[in-house]
Amino acid sequence: MPTFHKSGQWAPYTRGWLLSTLVEKGGQRKGTSIGKELYDAWDESDVAAQKSSQEWTMTHSFFASTGGFAFEVADDGTQFLPSGCKRLTLTARGVALLASCGNLPNVSKAEITDKSKANNVAKALVIIQASWMLVQVIGRLVAALPVTLLEVNTIAHVMCAFLMYAMWWDKPLAPKQPIMLKGDWVKPLCAYMYMSSEMSGEVDEASIKSQTAVKTLFASMRLYSKVPEMEILSFHPTAQIFTTSAVDGFSDTSSETVLSLGSPHEPCGAEAPDHADERVEWPLPVQGLIPATKTCLTELRAKRLVKAASTAFFERRPRVKGNDLARSSISDTCVKRWELASIAIETYPAIREHHLFYSHHKDRCLHFKSEEFLVRRVRNWPSDDLLRDVGGLVVGMVLWLACLTYGAVHLSAWNDHFPTVVEQWIWRSSSLYIGFCGGLWIVLNYFAQSFGPLNAFWEKWMDGGGRWWQNLLIGVPVIVCGVSLVLARAFIVVEAFISIRELPAAAYDTPTWTQVFPHF
Repeated sequence: MPTFHKSGQWAPYTRGWLLSTLVEKGGQRKGTSIGKELYDAWDESDVAAQKSSQEWTMTHSFFASTGGFAFEVADDGTQFLPSGCKRLTLTARGVALLASCGNLPNVSKAEITDKSKANNVAKALVIIQASWMLVQVIGRLVAALPVTLLEVNTIAHVMCAFLMYAMWWDKPLAPKQPIMLKGDWVKPLCAYMYMSSEMSGEVDEASIKSQTAVKTLFASMRLYSKVPEMEILSFHPTAQIFTTSAVDGFSDTSSETVLSLGSPHEPCGAEAPDHADERVEWPLPVQGLIPATKTCLTELRAKRLVKAASTAFFERRPRVKGNDLARSSISDTCVKRWELASIAIETYPAIREHHLFYSHHKDRCLHFKSEEFLVRRVRNWPSDDLLRDVGGLVVGMVLWLACLTYGAVHLSAWNDHFPTVVEQWIWRSSSLYIGFCGGLWIVLNYFAQSFGPLNAFWEKWMDGGGRWWQNLLIGVPVIVCGVSLVLARAFIVVEAFISIRELPAAAYDTPTWTQVFPHF
């Protein structure tokens, strides 16, 4: 019987549905010619060849949102990404940006379906088999025959299978290779997407591990939130490419400014330090992307805190701050990447219209959103690559409601036959605890979303800033609750199988009417 990861079931469906909607409404916008003088190699014929003339379906959206498209940067001597970043996978957000920029690939539904390892007939057979299992259990209940623990556990997964196949019917099954996006148009968009994604943040894990115990734990598992490169850069535009009031007063100048940067060891993806002992002066053109001033960075940090408040407090990861980052000099690779990203901003109106974060009049600069456009591998867990910003309340309640339902299904076997009384009470306790955890975390998630101090307390603890008694207050219950939940779930599965060693005689009987139906 098929099983699945509950957190990943609905996320691909919502990504696929929203992506189809965005592609249909967004159409195929064409870029402006603003950036052509900055990028002479721009080839309109190459871009036109990539335009999508195929109808965009849910199959396309499923394929795209599960890592079906990737950038493959040609090694032509112009390095603008760190070494090792030769292939980058587009998220649903990245594909939606391609659609708004007019660069969706021309791929037919048949080509995507050909990559799938199953067709509608195979899916229908699974549904029929699962339905027959459900019918048999209902028949046993009607005939007053006992239902085994294995059947109860199977029914819980059958219910999940029905929901999964209803949402995933058009989803290609396990495609192995993505469709590679190549061409001269790729570099500007790839640079912009990379800088907006969390993967562009650079960290020194040794430095993180030297901090608190919480950060050391998360660093060992590589679970921390990094500052994308786009968050520490500001864009100084040419005045004529913006028509909104957000940029009134910007001067069109090509003069240069001298910026005070950090030490020679500061990386291109690092957040500018608040205090730097060593200073270097480096002239950069005002137009385009350059390191943001401290005033801008202060405002950006404040705005990030507002955004972080919507994250479910039990999902929050410790955020790597400026003093946790490694330091290296700004390289030619960084400068080239900034130039290419500036070309993308100037070339595509969709970026300027929909991805502008805010404008800073004092420094006459613009800041763009950091969004998960590119990843090395698409995640199953709901994260920042979702097309719709789903608050922690929604995500948490959905996931823990599934846990609550799972416990309730197994509680239905309260009076079933068990080999021993001990196993019976452990089953009851495990089912109760699973349901209790689901209900408890729904309530905690709601209060954390509704009351700022509780959310702030959790974020401070996740960053390792809590006192010892705070660490005990929050750490011990979380660890005990988590370990106990894993053990309870494991016992439910194990007991469902080992209980077969001693079944009542009636468990081998079948309702008479089921014998006249063909089944698997």
